[in-house]
Amino acid sequence: MTLKTWLKFVEIQSLVASALPLILGNLYAANTYHHMNAVPAIVFVIVAFALQMGVNVWNNLQDFKSATSDEWKNGVNNIVGSGGITPREGWTTLIGLVLIVVVGGLWLVTQTGIPLLIMGLIGFAVAYWYAGTPLPLSRTPFGELASGLTMGYLIFLSATYVNVAPVFNGELLLHAIVASAISWFAIGDIMLANNIGDYEEDLAENRHTLVWHLGKERAVKLFGWIYLAGYLMLILSVVLGILPWPALLALVSFPIVRKNTRAFQANPIKPNFPQAIKNAVVISVTLAIGLVIGLFI
Repeated sequence: MTLKTWLKFVEIQSLVASALPLILGNLYAANTYHHMNAVPAIVFVIVAFALQMGVNVWNNLQDFKSATSDEWKNGVNNIVGSGGITPREGWTTLIGLVLIVVVGGLWLVTQTGIPLLIMGLIGFAVAYWYAGTPLPLSRTPFGELASGLTMGYLIFLSATYVNVAPVFNGELLLHAIVASAISWFAIGDIMLANNIGDYEEDLAENRHTLVWHLGKERAVKLFGWIYLAGYLMLILSVVLGILPWPALLALVSFPIVRKNTRAFQANPIKPNFPQAIKNAVVISVTLAIGLVIGLFI
């Protein structure tokens, strides 16, 4: 397996979805609790990236295994078949990533506390359920919600906790939901855009995703409304004093997000899927800049 094929196999571009809540969680901890633990924070980044890549690998292996025709097995959307990845190569990659998650995760638990273990087990369970069960979440209408909450909220919460442990209470849990909402809404939209682009293939493969239930036209409209909901949650987080007022700098991303959203809605096909990734990046980067400014005010 070449490096280029391996990078496609682990879907390296999807790490954006993990990186953004990691950055925001660390900045939230610095703004709200005025504390950061550098080494645990760095190790958690490695663990989160390994988990994300592991989920992608598992999902690709399962998609190849469950494909009902050679056309889908060897199509451009199936890297296992089109890239000629052998079972041994696939499983070696998966086991290596799982070991990084387990070893790194257990070390982090010894440095922080049991709450991180619980969050890790929840994340691991969702990751496995997403692609590895007889009825995987990726083939149900709950895939977007699961990925958004797990990657957007749970990673944000965990990234905050490794910096502020042993602090772990109801206020942290609730405030993290509001503070991270714009991020996990954007991440959920990445998954929704991906499923919109895969709509015809999912129909052929009998995958009953949210797009299948809503219909492509309504799913495309929902894609835009989710961003608006995220911006409203951002404003609410500042009004409630959960995020500092410079976080409103993220509102300057709205014209760019609207432009990218309309471009995708006008032609909602797989090649236009990166518009959703661009939106998540511009939202999170502007929010991160606002949170950095908040550290000095």
